[in-house]
Amino acid sequence: MLPSEQLRFWAHELAAMATTGLEFATNDYDRDRFQRMSAIARDLAAMTIDARFTPERPYLPDLGVVSPKVGCSVAAFDEGGRVVLIKRADNGRWALPGGYAEVGSPPSANALRELHEETGFAAALERLVGVYDNRAFASTAAYQFYICVFRARITGGAARPSVETPEVVLVEPDAPPENMSALQRAMLRDAAADRCEAVYQ
Repeated sequence: MLPSEQLRFWAHELAAMATTGLEFATNDYDRDRFQRMSAIARDLAAMTIDARFTPERPYLPDLGVVSPKVGCSVAAFDEGGRVVLIKRADNGRWALPGGYAEVGSPPSANALRELHEETGFAAALERLVGVYDNRAFASTAAYQFYICVFRARITGGAARPSVETPEVVLVEPDAPPENMSALQRAMLRDAAADRCEAVYQ
């Protein structure tokens, strides 16, 4: 991990602790300390990602209690055994369809919604592949998150790129594109494996 990436992680964690502290502060002394902590976190973040932050564009608008986010991904296979992959517009890397879970619906529903929105395909879930911790794969994402990965069978639709996913392809699972992260490769490998037990990181 690059020093700038580590500083960004610490800035996020520091700011989240400050936000939590301000929520529960009971005196001016503590409030002043947590406000100063928040300002230091903003300055650290500005040094690492070279951006100007304004009230309209905060560097991490959802700071709160430091806890992992939840993501949902799906490995959807066609009748020939090929799997759907997307190329993400934000980083140009190939991945399984998926995104952050939304409050109010279960991970399985989130996974199918993301699949349809990002690829144009509809599918029926077959099983939970596993739960993956992005930090276990040296992720440089700003957040730590756990990803619930499902295996599915394509039931309809057709490949349809989106603003977030400029390319949608069906590939053989044992020959994925080179530009895939270690985390995405592990999820794909486990989804293609012939077993029923879920993987837990």
